[in-house]
Amino acid sequence: MKTLLKGTVASVLSLTFVGEALATEWNVSVWGVRRAFTEHIHQLADLVEEKSGGEFTMNISYGGLSKNRENLDGISIGAFEMAQFCAGYHRDKNRAITVLELPFLGVANLEEEVAVSHAVYDHPAVAEEMAQWNAKMVMTSPMPQYNLAGTGEPKTTLADFDGMRVRATGGLGQAFEKVGGVPTSVTSSEAYNAMESGVVDTVAFAQHAHLAFRTIDIADWWTENLNPGTVNCPVVVNIDAYNDLSDEHRAIFDESVPEAVDYYLANYGELLDKWETTLAEKNVQKVTVPEEEIAKFREVALPLHQDWINTMNDQGLPGQELYDLVYATLEKVRADD
Repeated sequence: MKTLLKGTVASVLSLTFVGEALATEWNVSVWGVRRAFTEHIHQLADLVEEKSGGEFTMNISYGGLSKNRENLDGISIGAFEMAQFCAGYHRDKNRAITVLELPFLGVANLEEEVAVSHAVYDHPAVAEEMAQWNAKMVMTSPMPQYNLAGTGEPKTTLADFDGMRVRATGGLGQAFEKVGGVPTSVTSSEAYNAMESGVVDTVAFAQHAHLAFRTIDIADWWTENLNPGTVNCPVVVNIDAYNDLSDEHRAIFDESVPEAVDYYLANYGELLDKWETTLAEKNVQKVTVPEEEIAKFREVALPLHQDWINTMNDQGLPGQELYDLVYATLEKVRADD
């Protein structure tokens, strides 16, 4: 009987140790506050925890692990297992994906943004560049075309943009600079203070960010149709952490990513549906930029595309190939629809 009891206890302890060994806890670094921009991360965390029976969990930290401009560095040294960053914060570290931040690419909606982003993320040149930071691309954080929220008189012509102090990063900042704007790349968390203090008089954001970072609270107007482009913000994981996952947990993680992106799209759609009401509640004037002015802006900004291709090619990256991939993907998505 004693032998039987000893065997039973040993079996229980063995199962306990196995369960503990299989448990996975990841730290995830984001910034700001929980918002539509981060909902896919929360959904992914919920999915992996549920599917793993609580054995795979994610602790999501808003600024407690790293500054937003340092998330890729944190991933590279294994300070945390997963993080979100925006390409425009450190263009020299993620050159290949900055093709997605070129102005006036013509991406029409969030579904197209997901398609072109993931097509670029899957390109070997992107995987190789990210591997230098021990990072593996997971999913995009798709955002609508950016538009301006501003103070003072509405800016509706290219002449108005001359001398305009604008918070804009990446390719958007370059585009505004082409028409005489003065871009600054303060982080999203700093945008409200920059606008309130007069460091900038306009901020280029997607709708969720104007809400989350409260720039819409002090804006007098918002451009509804400028649509010069958007910012690309991937979610990445530390390659070693991903490889260390058990086969079961890795499969759960991989299969949950598309579900998390689908959730993001549905949630963001609800935010867009309420945007008109939000503008009215905050007494923000909706401004329509004349189509002829947008055409002028596009004409001035489009040479940035060839400049980007040439720069990437000169640096040994397949600039033309990545650029063509964007438009081939858009063509395929639209044909499938």
